[in-house]
Amino acid sequence: MKRSIIVWILTGTAVFAAPAFPAENLSGWTYEDLVSAYSAREDAAPEADRLANELAGEVRDAGEASLWRSVIDRAVPARERAANGLALIEKIFPGGDPGQWDKVSGFWIPEMIPRPLAALDSVYYTSLALLEMEDAGAPWLARRLLKELRRSARATHMALRTAPAEYEQIVSLMRKTTSPAPVGGWPSGVIKGTLPFARPARWVVTEDHAMLRKMVFLNSAGQPVSGTGPYAWDREKGALYRVVQHEDDDIWWWVRP
Repeated sequence: MKRSIIVWILTGTAVFAAPAFPAENLSGWTYEDLVSAYSAREDAAPEADRLANELAGEVRDAGEASLWRSVIDRAVPARERAANGLALIEKIFPGGDPGQWDKVSGFWIPEMIPRPLAALDSVYYTSLALLEMEDAGAPWLARRLLKELRRSARATHMALRTAPAEYEQIVSLMRKTTSPAPVGGWPSGVIKGTLPFARPARWVVTEDHAMLRKMVFLNSAGQPVSGTGPYAWDREKGALYRVVQHEDDDIWWWVRP
Protein backbone atom coordinates (compact mmCIF):
# COMPACT_ATOMS: atom_id res chain seq x y z
CA MET A 1 0.00 0.00 0.00
CA LYS A 2 2.76 2.46 0.96
CA ARG A 3 4.58 1.64 -2.29
CA SER A 4 1.44 2.39 -4.35
CA ILE A 5 0.91 5.73 -2.61
CA ILE A 6 4.48 6.81 -3.39
CA VAL A 7 4.07 5.90 -7.05
CA TRP A 8 0.78 7.83 -7.14
CA ILE A 9 2.44 10.89 -5.62
CA LEU A 10 5.31 10.77 -8.10
CA THR A 11 3.12 10.31 -11.15
CA GLY A 12 0.62 12.87 -9.90
CA THR A 13 3.37 15.40 -9.37
CA ALA A 14 4.56 14.81 -12.94
CA VAL A 15 1.10 15.43 -14.35
CA PHE A 16 0.32 18.57 -12.36
CA ALA A 17 3.81 20.03 -12.79
CA ALA A 18 3.18 20.64 -16.51
CA PRO A 19 -0.56 20.40 -17.21
CA ALA A 20 -0.27 21.88 -20.70
CA PHE A 21 1.96 19.06 -21.92
CA PRO A 22 1.30 15.32 -22.01
CA ALA A 23 3.46 13.28 -19.68
CA GLU A 24 5.61 10.62 -21.22
CA ASN A 25 4.08 7.15 -21.28
CA LEU A 26 4.59 5.82 -17.76
CA SER A 27 3.15 2.35 -18.41
CA GLY A 28 6.63 0.84 -18.69
CA TRP A 29 8.04 2.70 -15.70
CA THR A 30 8.69 0.77 -12.51
CA TYR A 31 8.66 2.26 -9.02
CA GLU A 32 12.48 2.16 -9.11
CA ASP A 33 12.50 4.05 -12.44
CA LEU A 34 10.37 6.85 -11.01
CA VAL A 35 12.42 7.16 -7.84
CA SER A 36 15.63 7.17 -9.90
CA ALA A 37 14.30 9.88 -12.23
CA TYR A 38 13.24 12.18 -9.41
CA SER A 39 16.41 11.52 -7.44
CA ALA A 40 18.47 12.47 -10.50
CA ARG A 41 16.56 15.74 -10.83
CA GLU A 42 17.02 16.56 -7.16
CA ASP A 43 20.75 15.77 -7.33
CA ALA A 44 21.17 17.85 -10.47
CA ALA A 45 19.49 20.99 -9.10
CA PRO A 46 22.53 22.08 -7.00
CA GLU A 47 24.81 21.39 -9.96
CA ALA A 48 22.71 23.60 -12.20
CA ASP A 49 22.69 26.35 -9.55
CA ARG A 50 26.46 26.07 -9.13
CA LEU A 51 27.08 26.42 -12.85
CA ALA A 52 24.69 29.36 -13.16
CA ASN A 53 26.54 31.17 -10.36
CA GLU A 54 29.92 30.44 -11.93
CA LEU A 55 28.84 31.69 -15.33
CA ALA A 56 27.35 34.85 -13.81
CA GLY A 57 30.84 35.77 -12.63
CA GLU A 58 32.36 35.30 -16.09
CA VAL A 59 30.06 37.45 -18.20
CA ARG A 60 31.37 40.60 -19.80
CA ASP A 61 29.56 43.87 -19.21
CA ALA A 62 27.68 44.65 -22.40
CA GLY A 63 24.33 45.81 -23.71
CA GLU A 64 21.54 43.50 -24.87
CA ALA A 65 22.30 43.69 -28.58
CA SER A 66 26.00 43.05 -28.05
CA LEU A 67 25.26 40.04 -25.84
CA TRP A 68 22.81 38.71 -28.43
CA ARG A 69 25.40 38.91 -31.20
CA SER A 70 27.94 36.99 -29.12
CA VAL A 71 25.39 34.34 -28.15
CA ILE A 72 24.34 33.57 -31.73
CA ASP A 73 27.97 33.43 -32.92
CA ARG A 74 28.87 29.74 -32.88
CA ALA A 75 32.55 30.67 -33.30
CA VAL A 76 32.52 31.97 -29.71
CA PRO A 77 33.45 29.24 -27.15
CA ALA A 78 30.45 27.46 -25.67
CA ARG A 79 31.11 28.53 -22.09
CA GLU A 80 31.38 32.19 -23.08
CA ARG A 81 28.17 31.94 -25.11
CA ALA A 82 26.41 30.32 -22.17
CA ALA A 83 27.58 33.04 -19.77
CA ASN A 84 26.57 35.84 -22.12
CA GLY A 85 23.28 34.11 -22.85
CA LEU A 86 22.36 33.90 -19.17
CA ALA A 87 23.26 37.58 -18.81
CA LEU A 88 21.02 38.43 -21.78
CA ILE A 89 18.15 36.43 -20.29
CA GLU A 90 18.56 38.36 -17.06
CA LYS A 91 18.45 41.67 -18.93
CA ILE A 92 15.77 41.04 -21.54
CA PHE A 93 13.11 39.15 -19.54
CA PRO A 94 11.31 40.91 -16.67
CA GLY A 95 12.91 39.58 -13.51
CA GLY A 96 15.16 37.38 -15.65
CA ASP A 97 12.21 34.97 -15.99
CA PRO A 98 11.65 33.41 -19.46
CA GLY A 99 8.09 32.65 -18.37
CA GLN A 100 7.45 36.42 -18.67
CA TRP A 101 8.06 36.44 -22.42
CA ASP A 102 4.68 38.07 -23.09
CA LYS A 103 5.95 41.25 -21.40
CA VAL A 104 9.08 41.64 -23.56
CA SER A 105 8.70 44.45 -26.09
CA GLY A 106 10.57 46.95 -28.23
CA PHE A 107 13.30 47.02 -30.86
CA TRP A 108 17.04 47.50 -30.88
CA ILE A 109 17.72 50.61 -32.91
CA PRO A 110 18.92 51.39 -35.54
CA GLU A 111 18.76 47.85 -36.95
CA MET A 112 15.14 47.46 -35.74
CA ILE A 113 15.72 43.99 -34.27
CA PRO A 114 12.64 42.87 -32.28
CA ARG A 115 13.46 42.24 -28.62
CA PRO A 116 10.68 39.61 -28.21
CA LEU A 117 12.25 37.45 -30.93
CA ALA A 118 15.75 38.06 -29.56
CA ALA A 119 14.46 36.91 -26.17
CA LEU A 120 13.50 33.56 -27.70
CA ASP A 121 16.98 33.41 -29.23
CA SER A 122 18.52 33.96 -25.81
CA VAL A 123 16.85 30.82 -24.41
CA TYR A 124 17.55 28.67 -27.47
CA TYR A 125 21.16 29.66 -28.01
CA THR A 126 22.01 29.53 -24.32
CA SER A 127 20.54 26.04 -24.13
CA LEU A 128 22.56 24.96 -27.16
CA ALA A 129 25.75 26.37 -25.64
CA LEU A 130 25.08 24.61 -22.33
CA LEU A 131 24.48 21.30 -24.10
CA GLU A 132 27.90 21.62 -25.76
CA MET A 133 29.62 21.94 -22.39
CA GLU A 134 31.09 19.06 -20.41
CA ASP A 135 29.65 20.03 -17.05
CA ALA A 136 27.28 17.98 -14.90
CA GLY A 137 24.94 20.90 -14.35
CA ALA A 138 24.87 22.18 -17.94
CA PRO A 139 22.11 19.99 -19.47
CA TRP A 140 19.93 20.47 -16.40
CA LEU A 141 20.37 24.23 -16.56
CA ALA A 142 19.38 24.11 -20.25
CA ARG A 143 16.33 22.06 -19.37
CA ARG A 144 15.40 24.56 -16.66
CA LEU A 145 15.51 27.47 -19.10
CA LEU A 146 13.22 25.75 -21.59
CA LYS A 147 10.82 24.67 -18.85
CA GLU A 148 10.62 28.28 -17.66
CA LEU A 149 9.90 29.45 -21.22
CA ARG A 150 7.13 26.84 -21.46
CA ARG A 151 5.23 28.63 -18.71
CA SER A 152 4.28 31.23 -21.28
CA ALA A 153 1.51 29.79 -23.45
CA ARG A 154 2.26 32.29 -26.22
CA ALA A 155 5.99 31.51 -26.17
CA THR A 156 5.19 27.80 -26.27
CA HIS A 157 3.02 28.29 -29.35
CA MET A 158 5.52 30.56 -31.06
CA ALA A 159 8.81 28.82 -30.22
CA LEU A 160 8.08 25.20 -29.27
CA ARG A 161 4.83 24.12 -30.92
CA THR A 162 6.14 25.80 -34.05
CA ALA A 163 9.87 25.41 -33.67
CA PRO A 164 13.12 26.05 -35.52
CA ALA A 165 15.06 23.07 -36.86
CA GLU A 166 17.42 23.24 -33.87
CA TYR A 167 14.59 22.31 -31.50
CA GLU A 168 14.83 18.61 -32.34
CA GLN A 169 18.57 18.67 -31.66
CA ILE A 170 18.06 20.30 -28.28
CA VAL A 171 15.35 17.86 -27.16
CA SER A 172 17.41 14.88 -28.35
CA LEU A 173 20.49 16.08 -26.45
CA MET A 174 18.50 16.74 -23.29
CA ARG A 175 17.01 13.27 -23.37
CA LYS A 176 20.48 11.79 -23.65
CA THR A 177 22.20 13.95 -21.06
CA THR A 178 19.52 14.24 -18.38
CA SER A 179 19.43 10.50 -17.80
CA PRO A 180 17.36 8.82 -16.51
CA ALA A 181 14.75 10.54 -18.62
CA PRO A 182 12.75 13.04 -16.57
CA VAL A 183 9.02 12.50 -16.26
CA GLY A 184 7.02 14.86 -18.46
CA GLY A 185 7.30 15.14 -22.23
CA TRP A 186 8.30 17.99 -24.51
CA PRO A 187 5.79 19.34 -27.03
CA SER A 188 6.14 18.00 -30.55
CA GLY A 189 7.12 21.00 -32.61
CA VAL A 190 6.19 21.68 -36.22
CA ILE A 191 9.58 22.55 -37.70
CA LYS A 192 9.63 25.85 -39.56
CA GLY A 193 12.79 27.73 -40.36
CA THR A 194 16.04 27.92 -38.44
CA LEU A 195 17.60 30.08 -35.75
CA PRO A 196 17.98 32.93 -35.10
CA PHE A 197 14.41 34.09 -34.58
CA ALA A 198 15.41 37.77 -34.51
CA ARG A 199 16.53 39.56 -37.66
CA PRO A 200 17.11 43.18 -38.64
CA ALA A 201 14.24 44.75 -40.60
CA ARG A 202 16.13 45.20 -43.87
CA TRP A 203 13.35 44.51 -46.35
CA VAL A 204 9.89 45.78 -47.23
CA VAL A 205 6.78 43.91 -48.35
CA THR A 206 3.12 44.72 -48.95
CA GLU A 207 0.55 43.53 -46.46
CA ASP A 208 -1.21 41.43 -49.12
CA HIS A 209 1.97 39.65 -50.08
CA ALA A 210 2.87 39.01 -46.44
CA MET A 211 -0.56 37.47 -45.88
CA LEU A 212 -0.20 35.39 -49.03
CA ARG A 213 3.11 34.05 -47.77
CA LYS A 214 1.56 33.38 -44.32
CA MET A 215 4.13 35.53 -42.57
CA VAL A 216 3.84 36.34 -38.87
CA PHE A 217 2.92 39.97 -38.26
CA LEU A 218 4.54 41.95 -35.45
CA ASN A 219 3.04 44.99 -33.77
CA SER A 220 4.85 48.28 -33.16
CA ALA A 221 6.36 46.74 -30.00
CA GLY A 222 7.90 43.87 -31.98
CA GLN A 223 5.47 41.30 -30.54
CA PRO A 224 3.85 38.63 -32.75
CA VAL A 225 0.13 39.27 -33.26
CA SER A 226 -2.72 37.28 -34.78
CA GLY A 227 -3.83 40.12 -37.06
CA THR A 228 -1.72 42.44 -39.19
CA GLY A 229 0.96 44.85 -38.09
CA PRO A 230 3.73 47.18 -39.29
CA TYR A 231 6.25 44.34 -39.52
CA ALA A 232 6.11 40.86 -41.07
CA TRP A 233 8.34 37.93 -40.19
CA ASP A 234 8.99 35.18 -42.71
CA ARG A 235 10.06 32.26 -40.54
CA GLU A 236 10.91 29.94 -43.41
CA LYS A 237 13.25 32.37 -45.15
CA GLY A 238 14.52 33.96 -41.95
CA ALA A 239 13.76 37.57 -42.85
CA LEU A 240 11.98 40.50 -41.25
CA TYR A 241 10.11 43.06 -43.36
CA ARG A 242 8.61 46.45 -42.86
CA VAL A 243 5.05 46.37 -44.16
CA VAL A 244 4.06 49.00 -46.73
CA GLN A 245 0.72 49.72 -48.38
CA HIS A 246 -0.09 49.33 -52.06
CA GLU A 247 -0.19 53.09 -52.53
CA ASP A 248 3.45 53.38 -51.42
CA ASP A 249 4.52 53.03 -55.04
CA ASP A 250 7.57 55.17 -54.49
CA ILE A 251 9.13 52.27 -52.58
CA TRP A 252 10.23 49.21 -54.50
CA TRP A 253 9.36 46.14 -52.45
CA TRP A 254 10.61 42.62 -52.85
CA VAL A 255 10.85 39.35 -51.02
CA ARG A 256 14.38 38.19 -50.48
CA PRO A 257 15.05 34.94 -52.40
